[in-house]
Amino acid sequence: MWSSIIVLLTAAVLTAGAAFWVLRAYRRAGGGTRSPRDAMLASGAVALAALGGYLAIGKPELPDAPYEARLEALRQRDLSTYSVEEALVYYTEAAKADPNNPVAHLYVGEILLRLGQPREAARSFDLALRREPRLAEAMMGLGIALSAIEGRTTPDALALFQQAGGLTNDPRPWLYQAMAAMEEGRDAREFWREALVRMPPDDPRREMAQRFARGEGL
Repeated sequence: MWSSIIVLLTAAVLTAGAAFWVLRAYRRAGGGTRSPRDAMLASGAVALAALGGYLAIGKPELPDAPYEARLEALRQRDLSTYSVEEALVYYTEAAKADPNNPVAHLYVGEILLRLGQPREAARSFDLALRREPRLAEAMMGLGIALSAIEGRTTPDALALFQQAGGLTNDPRPWLYQAMAAMEEGRDAREFWREALVRMPPDDPRREMAQRFARGEGL
């Protein structure tokens, strides 16, 4: 990242210097053969050179080094050591390398959702489902992304939660169906009970699910 900043700062300084040098020469020559347009041309040349340097550096979200070298170094590390941004780069590149791999698109969507980008996440979840229509995790992700975009559980999102509920033992599809029912003023106890039976004993959501399953607080 610092290399990128240095390049941009250097470009700004050199561009300003180029313009100053040509304008000074123009004034000293008494308005002779040089014109202010030369400053703009010189500045443009410097800016183009700086842009070339920036592109050679690569993507700023990874540590300084040529991009391919940084990406290869990333591949050599344990996935558990990645920052969120590094994980996004890794799985984005994995999706490009193997476009038909639904899991790579799924992970890109999950990371984008975590970063608060539901529209971009929805596109990635959709790409995953186009490759594996019965991928419950992608159904859940798309449903959550659609709900985040609209600020409510949409009919499309609810249909995705219902479909995912029949494909996985994850309690989340039932939790989201319960919340959708509560939003609409419907009885949500059945959904809370379905979520509850799928939760492990140490799940921190159990107490809430038990209370709502009994109809308390509804």
